[in-house]
Amino acid sequence: MKQIMICLIALFTFFNIDAQQLRLSLAQCRELALQNSEDLKISRYQVDKAATDKRTAQTAYLPKFSASGTYAYMNGDFRIGLPGVDLPVPIHVHTPDGGMMNVIDDLGSMIPEKIGMDVNTGMYLIGASLQQPVYAGGKIVTANKMADKARELTRENADMTRMAIVADTEKAYWTYYSVMDKINLLRQYEILLDTLYGSVSTLIAVQMATSNELLKITSRKSNIQYQMQKAKNGMELSRMQLCRMIGVAMETEITLTDSILIASSPTVDGHDLHIYHDAGLYDLTIRPEYRMLQKQVELQALNIKNIRSDYLPTVGLMAGYSYLSDMKFDNISMRMNKPMPFVMLSVSIPIFHFGEGNRKIESARIAMNMQQEELNKTGKLLAIEIQHARRNLQDARLLITLSQTALEAANAHLTQTRDHYETGMAALLDVLDAQAQWQEACSNAIDARVQYKISEVEYLRVCGEL
Repeated sequence: MKQIMICLIALFTFFNIDAQQLRLSLAQCRELALQNSEDLKISRYQVDKAATDKRTAQTAYLPKFSASGTYAYMNGDFRIGLPGVDLPVPIHVHTPDGGMMNVIDDLGSMIPEKIGMDVNTGMYLIGASLQQPVYAGGKIVTANKMADKARELTRENADMTRMAIVADTEKAYWTYYSVMDKINLLRQYEILLDTLYGSVSTLIAVQMATSNELLKITSRKSNIQYQMQKAKNGMELSRMQLCRMIGVAMETEITLTDSILIASSPTVDGHDLHIYHDAGLYDLTIRPEYRMLQKQVELQALNIKNIRSDYLPTVGLMAGYSYLSDMKFDNISMRMNKPMPFVMLSVSIPIFHFGEGNRKIESARIAMNMQQEELNKTGKLLAIEIQHARRNLQDARLLITLSQTALEAANAHLTQTRDHYETGMAALLDVLDAQAQWQEACSNAIDARVQYKISEVEYLRVCGEL
């Protein structure tokens, strides 16, 4: 039993360690980020809610059925007053001798001035009705169109959120890649210093160098260790940022499987970068932000129609059945033989509201004009943003070429300086400076390549192609 428990613990530990280590490509990181993003989930819920609101608005076209029931119990003594009793029709009585006698005065004196009824009964009223709007001033049609626009807005917002998540994830991926690459570079630099340290130690042993030169190398190594510690701290922050973006535990170790590949000629939608923009072929309507503002202008136009419909005639139709139960008052009984059908047509015509409708319509029209100006302003800003991203991408590509040239020169200089040092034609400080220049050139090359990838994804985002 003890051995079984040990095996289970070891198996659990193995899977737990494995779960904390991930090998991820850029595509996998993007997929995980889209799956676990709370912002994207919220935007999708907004899409679902807008679709539900649209289905709700469609029900306004359909009739509404309703049923009602009322029960009442009455118990009391009711008195109906008959003041000044007068019978307009005279009453005649035949006499035994064949004559007629008028008895209206005697009968009138027999009718009481008040009639009493004892009520002790229950009653109920039940019915069913159907209501159908015939004309509502265009409000139902406009409400459905507004629901359509609201649903389109939520879809555009979800698309914009998706692109932002993909862009942020790629930037986090390449930032982490950059820091890890620089750590590897510092390790290579440290190996170079260790190799040089060994060479100088050998020369000191044969009295061809002094211990002062070892101190210079040790000082450089201390500086490298300082830079290494800062780079490791940066790597941890970058790793945690990537973990947050893809929705995994912060302590997860991530190994990146993709490397930076620079295309010879970047394209967007099949067009070369320079041709695409120099010809002015880009279209702002592919940006979700721009489309959202367009739909908000259209929504404001529909709102004007919606307000106007409040001041137009409305027509409604109502039909149904009702049934009233028996009612008894003393010995008097009232009964409905069968349910009573009814049909009603309702017409409402607004006549005068002291200009309220015109002022509301004018206010809505002003709001639409404001939204149109916001669209115009945003369109100009988006065009500038695209041009700025284009220039950044061009500059990043140029920096790659320049950094590569500088790296080749630094490699050649380092090799030449080493050879001169070994032949006694160069000082140790020259070698150390050449190594520092090589390390700086390598670091600049890493920065240039990573900056290009970040500029590329930002360019694709602002072009609406991500």
